[in-house]
Amino acid sequence: MTKTPFLTKEKAEEIASVYPTPFHIYDEKGIRQNCENLYKAFSWNKGFREYFAVKATPNPFLIDILREYGCGCDCSSKTELMLSKAIGATGDAIMFSSNDTPSDEFKYANELGAIINLDDITHIDIVEKTLGKLPEKMSCRYNPGGYFKIANNIMDNPGDAKYGMTTEQLFEAFRIMKKKGVKEFGIHSFLASNTVTNEYYPTLAKTLFEIAVKLKKETGADIKFIKGSTLIFLDEIQECKEARTALKVLANNDDFDVIASSSLLGISYKEVSSIPVGYETHLMMYPLDFEEFLWS
Repeated sequence: MTKTPFLTKEKAEEIASVYPTPFHIYDEKGIRQNCENLYKAFSWNKGFREYFAVKATPNPFLIDILREYGCGCDCSSKTELMLSKAIGATGDAIMFSSNDTPSDEFKYANELGAIINLDDITHIDIVEKTLGKLPEKMSCRYNPGGYFKIANNIMDNPGDAKYGMTTEQLFEAFRIMKKKGVKEFGIHSFLASNTVTNEYYPTLAKTLFEIAVKLKKETGADIKFIKGSTLIFLDEIQECKEARTALKVLANNDDFDVIASSSLLGISYKEVSSIPVGYETHLMMYPLDFEEFLWS
């Protein structure tokens, strides 16, 4: 793959003749296009939000561009929280994930309404003592330990990391937090660094979804941050006359997405009692030619 710089050598020299070096130049067009592509790719998932790590590029003008597309701010310090507040980010638009965290930073994050993501099970007591009670919405960082593998390749060794809760600690943390009044839970995990493989995120998602199901069953916790990850597929929906009417009810439940398919949709739906107008998006599927079949 050949990458073409957005800035030519001549243009860089022209800018340098006016503005003293060093300086940073950002590709605003490229940033906006990447944001559009990202949200388009996850448009199936209602409530999806990308959290940008403020520490990666603490430039308020750049972060404000990302916020135009719905991105949130991932903060790890009070300074980053202050920057996020300064550009108008509050509430669920801020995720506060910190390691060795002073109590006043937990307090400030809570004042902004940020989602507090706990890195260690001992932080539960610290947050409770600092705030007087736990927020109703919280998250925990998960570290399953051992080696993180994709197929037969070792991507990283989370077991060497000192951050995040083990599987046992995560279950215990959810039980304690639920007992202390937390109503909505999230799970965060970071299992490999500097990876560009396409398999990383699907593998990570699978790990998180599986642990979320177990947490839900064993602790009764309401895992809100994986909302919309369940897909219900209704094949040959014309075989049940009232199934299409029921799509309205299913569409109003944000806990899952629904896809319905039919090979005779335009012919077999004359007896439907009520069509869910405004709750359907229609896509016409055509047969594949031989080349498309090979690609698929």
